[in-house]
Amino acid sequence: MQPPSCRTSARIPSGEAGSAYIIALLVLVVLTIVGLALTLITQTEVRIGANERTVNRSFYAADSGMSVAVAETLVKHNDQTVTFFLNTTLQDNPSSTAPTTFSDQITITPLFPIMRQPCNLCQINQGSDFFAITHVASSTTTRVGVNAGTQVNFAKKNVVAMIGLQPWQSTIEALNDPNAQTTMKAITP
Repeated sequence: MQPPSCRTSARIPSGEAGSAYIIALLVLVVLTIVGLALTLITQTEVRIGANERTVNRSFYAADSGMSVAVAETLVKHNDQTVTFFLNTTLQDNPSSTAPTTFSDQITITPLFPIMRQPCNLCQINQGSDFFAITHVASSTTTRVGVNAGTQVNFAKKNVVAMIGLQPWQSTIEALNDPNAQTTMKAITP
């Protein structure tokens, strides 16, 4: 007599042979497609995030340019357009002999007076030459990359602001300047 485990062997009907293999392959194909889709979505999100960071960097650089415009006016009484560079980085480029330089090029216009009012802070100086002067200025930032003399612009932001300074000794000629409209068109985008 044979032991009970050896008596009968389970037989698989011939119509079902290899079906588990086909099901496993279908599941692997579906998982591969889902994985590729997630990879593409992730790459797109990374690019969107990098672009957002570049645009935000340009905006904040333009905003800091407004502070530079005020400082140039307060300290140096500068009435010229100023261009300078911030956030300059050097990156090695293996496909080129020259490294790539990235920076924010900031161009600021001088503060242009547009309105004069009595100075609220100058109560004791009534009748003096000090006023509250409202100025307008513009700051434009361009994120640039330079490789072997070729410049590529990545982002550009413009900030226009009205800035009130008081007490400020004003020359009213700037407010009555016949070229004021031309100057204002140059300041505003």
